[in-house]
Amino acid sequence: MKKTLTYILSAVLLTGCIYPFKADIDSSVNREVVIDANILLGNKSTVNLYYLQPLEVGERSQNLGYPSGTVYLQDEEGNTYPAQGSAGYYTLNVPEIDSKFKLTVVVEGNTYVSEWVEPVAPPVIKDVSFSADEENVYVLLSMDDEGSGSGYAALQYDEIWKFHADWVRNYNYDAESNSVYMLQNPIDYHYWCWVKKQFVGQRLIDYTFLNGHVEDYVAVAFPRNDSRNHAEYDVRLKLWNLTPEQYRYRKMLEENASIGGNLFSPEPGEIRGNVYCENNPEVPVYGYVNISKVTMITKVLPATYSTWRAKYNLKEITQEDWPIYYEKGYVPIDEMISSYGGTTVGWGEARCWDCVAAGGTLDKPAFD
Repeated sequence: MKKTLTYILSAVLLTGCIYPFKADIDSSVNREVVIDANILLGNKSTVNLYYLQPLEVGERSQNLGYPSGTVYLQDEEGNTYPAQGSAGYYTLNVPEIDSKFKLTVVVEGNTYVSEWVEPVAPPVIKDVSFSADEENVYVLLSMDDEGSGSGYAALQYDEIWKFHADWVRNYNYDAESNSVYMLQNPIDYHYWCWVKKQFVGQRLIDYTFLNGHVEDYVAVAFPRNDSRNHAEYDVRLKLWNLTPEQYRYRKMLEENASIGGNLFSPEPGEIRGNVYCENNPEVPVYGYVNISKVTMITKVLPATYSTWRAKYNLKEITQEDWPIYYEKGYVPIDEMISSYGGTTVGWGEARCWDCVAAGGTLDKPAFD
């Protein structure tokens, strides 16, 4: 009997996947608002609004768009700081003052407000240093919360560096005669450029097990042959503390947005946060309003750890095809070894020799 029962169960399991199955799920969508605010006193602050996105089984997920409304911050003295923006993204600047703050968001007839939030004191940056191994350069951060922190912090950084194009252009092309000739003065005025980059995310730091002290945390890393290491590299670190609740919420967002996120990852909506609907407390709203004081530091790294890197490969082009490639934006640049023996003049796109075309600027930018 047991053997017969085993066969029956096996048959059910084997045949159960033959017929298509669609779950009977209510496809109606509740437009539940999420408010994700990161207010950094004395710095550019952001408020992101979006809708809690449901996971629909068997159907294409519906794009709910982004809420638009009025966003402003208020301090204890009654001063207001309006945010600018639309389509779910707002920015504002709030001075670094000693006060509690409350965020207000008016969307679709509802007024969402945060609890009064007292800014969290930032950690103290003790040192920023540089080190390198055979492959990478590291920006190392050491900090101390001096008893004012929760053991959780967030980090952002801005970078400015000077780099050079791969080649100095030594040749030019005459379209009328379809000929290439050497320049008496190589074109090198677009060889050196500056570039600016902002890390827009937040790097989360859990130092609860370190008694408030962090030594040589890797804040930034890049290869030794990266363009950041051509001449000068400037980095500005911005650091602030998070409450345990803020850290957990942002950690959930990070995990769900990463490759490692899956159907069983915790949803950000599981934590309601510190915001509520003022005119109708029954209306659900999710997210966190983080208000923090920020500490910043800037460091400059000369090209101490620079290593050789392969240049952009020039292209060997037969003379009959020169006009075709010239129309595509290619120009003769420098000599190269010919595949037919001897040397020839290699061609390349503008980004090979023009650092502006490669994304740089001739004048050094400044941090915001």
